[in-house]
Amino acid sequence: MDKIQIAFFFISGFFISRIVIKTEIPQRLVSFLLHKRHTSFPRIVLYLISLAAFLSFFVPNVITILTLLPLINIIITAYNETGREVKSIPTILALAIMYGANVGGMGSITATPANGILITFIGLNEISGAENLSFATWLLWGIPLVAGFIFLAWLLLYLFFRPTAERGSDYDITISFKSSNHHHFKLGVILTLLYFVTSFLFSLLIISYPDYQLSLLVFTGIYTVIFILFIFFYPLNSSDEKEIKEPLLKLKDCYSNLPIKGFIYVGISIIIAGLLYVFNLQEPFSNFINQLIPSGLSVYMLFLLLALLTSFSTELLSNTAVQLSLFLIVVPLSALLNFSAIEALIIVTLSSTCAFMSPIATGVNGLAFGGVKNVSFKLMLAVGFLMNIIGALYISFYIRFVVLKFL
Repeated sequence: MDKIQIAFFFISGFFISRIVIKTEIPQRLVSFLLHKRHTSFPRIVLYLISLAAFLSFFVPNVITILTLLPLINIIITAYNETGREVKSIPTILALAIMYGANVGGMGSITATPANGILITFIGLNEISGAENLSFATWLLWGIPLVAGFIFLAWLLLYLFFRPTAERGSDYDITISFKSSNHHHFKLGVILTLLYFVTSFLFSLLIISYPDYQLSLLVFTGIYTVIFILFIFFYPLNSSDEKEIKEPLLKLKDCYSNLPIKGFIYVGISIIIAGLLYVFNLQEPFSNFINQLIPSGLSVYMLFLLLALLTSFSTELLSNTAVQLSLFLIVVPLSALLNFSAIEALIIVTLSSTCAFMSPIATGVNGLAFGGVKNVSFKLMLAVGFLMNIIGALYISFYIRFVVLKFL
């Protein structure tokens, strides 16, 4: 029942992402943090990582990058106007939004397609522990996970580019850009907050009261329908100056600015995984991997190797293809080596979004690399290599010793 409830959350979450974009909430957040403020460069980098991660909770991470790219170019111009141009500044800024957007989707079960694929897979295959993976429990461990990732990403960028960061901190950079003032901004914020609060409560209730799961599921469905009817049919004033009334969202708002290529890649990845399943290729591959793993290896080291394999594989292959392919391998492998399948599946899911080296690894990486001028490919590879390793260490440790308590 709770997995069907999550499907309702995915539907509402998609429309919330459209509302966030329509009411220009990202632009207002950027304005609040940086508009005409004297800010040190290291703090700007921290703001960018945090902002990209936060926005990726609500909107596709590709849209997050498209939203923040104009800001990056404004910051570069403002920094150059101080008279001390540093070549690595564009690289730091591009990596900041790239890292933030990639890790932000880990915080919520509805934030990325990868999380949805995980929920579908464990439900269809009746994986042990799946009943404990809900919207509410994911938020409880997902938000701290993202917060830790934000700090690690900022610390790595600061230490790797320390001379640049220290020179930047000598100057308070004033940033000025056009601020957003959408007339339904407040309503967008209210609906976004209401979505997370109600989803958390409904998820918590369906776990806490198993005897009333059907009633709670029906109530969630009715609530979702009312929400959709409100945003698509309830007439609102189009602006403060006009008396024309129109709904908050229109049909075209649901498909404009969507990362179509991303959906195509997801479809291709599902076909590849389906072929692996039809021809039963996961079994021999699982046995082959088992032979490569040293005997007596601890569960944590197994999880670390799995995280490293996933993150580095996604540098060249679609992250969804890697995720689904490894899913079909991990389940039989868990039976052979006697470790928790659901923990391993979560590690694969989270690590599939942790490809930080290559511009072709994800749409986020490609947009950030290509959308900011003078980004150093060598520096991106070097820092991304370290970030992949740090991410694998962090994810495997966090899932093994923290998330375990929730499962």
